[in-house]
Amino acid sequence: MASSDLLPVPGALPPRAPAPDVYTHTDALAERYGALNLGRGAPDFDGPPVLRRAATAAMRAGVNQYVPSAGHPELLDTLGALAVPEGTRYDPRTEITVTAGATEALAAALETLLRPGDEVLVLEPFYDSYPALVRRAGGVPVPVPLIRRGSGYVLDADAVSAAVTGRTRVLLLNTPHNPTGWVASAGELEALAALALRHGLYVVCDEVYEQLVHGTGQDDRHRSIASLPGLRERTVVCSGASKSLSVCGWRVGWAFAPKELSGPLRDAHRMLSYCAPAPLQLGVAAGLAWAHRTGWFGLQRQEYLARRTTLLTGLEAAGLCPVTPSGGFVVMASTGPALPADPLRANELLAREHGVTGLPLPGFHDRPESADGLLRFAFCKELGVLQEAARRLSALAPATEKGTLQA
Repeated sequence: MASSDLLPVPGALPPRAPAPDVYTHTDALAERYGALNLGRGAPDFDGPPVLRRAATAAMRAGVNQYVPSAGHPELLDTLGALAVPEGTRYDPRTEITVTAGATEALAAALETLLRPGDEVLVLEPFYDSYPALVRRAGGVPVPVPLIRRGSGYVLDADAVSAAVTGRTRVLLLNTPHNPTGWVASAGELEALAALALRHGLYVVCDEVYEQLVHGTGQDDRHRSIASLPGLRERTVVCSGASKSLSVCGWRVGWAFAPKELSGPLRDAHRMLSYCAPAPLQLGVAAGLAWAHRTGWFGLQRQEYLARRTTLLTGLEAAGLCPVTPSGGFVVMASTGPALPADPLRANELLAREHGVTGLPLPGFHDRPESADGLLRFAFCKELGVLQEAARRLSALAPATEKGTLQA
């Protein structure tokens, strides 16, 4: 495959006006009212100390300048040995790229694959960076809604198939999914794989929550579409240390891709950031090795299950009808009859009257009004913080029954 077939002409399509900055909105509310901030999807606790020790040692040893753009060899080798999707193999020297966070991995992948006007299927609701990343790469995002069923969400494979046109080039898949907590089942992955092969689509998969699947038995492990027959050659898998190792501020991510895609992806990465922070790459390498050696990821999942239960119980008692997430560390909930349907107003009322903030989701939908009546709450917080949030939200319960709160 020629690189000219993969690299787009920059700026081919004008970007759409950005959605409201709900993160700044939420942070400001939390500060103004002294509210517990459950809007930010970042832990309020540090990752394992081994990461900081290794990063500090690297700094003291002089690892403070550029390293190879594709990644420090130690982290590349660690990723190749420990972090590749189950059932796959990637050559650390030619098929793994370390990036400045998973978002940059996604940006580089889309810049690699898209040509001006190419369409990208995106499951909705979506992480709010996705449409902007697609447009900046010259593409056109095409939203395909997930379906609410029971206490969770499911894929509408027929709707995905119906959205394919002659311009469709990429399926952007996020599992475990932010913000719904949906985790693609084996059957759903097989349906998407068949569709990609049938139409000759590439897949860009955001798997940053791969270590946070909340099932039991065989259902507690992450499955990657790249492991299915014929898909490794057509898939770029993006992930990172932010969520799995609780170091969101370090901005260390990675991309796994076949050699013919890795070359132009590395070119795009080199122009975007050149390299991820050198000493932090060594911290992540040490953290991954330690986590696999000690079984820490399993212990972390157990702790997150307790946090999830605490938040779900509090939201249910408050009448906010939460969706039970199968993966990740956020919960979508309804604003209920007691709160305004406008999520920005509902969030301000929660902060002012009850000392808790969630995250409004207009930027997570193609049509902002689709986010009416919805808030997202994060449970990547200390258990005591979640318990206090549940206590504060409990005051909503009587008002929810009567529908009397006013914004």
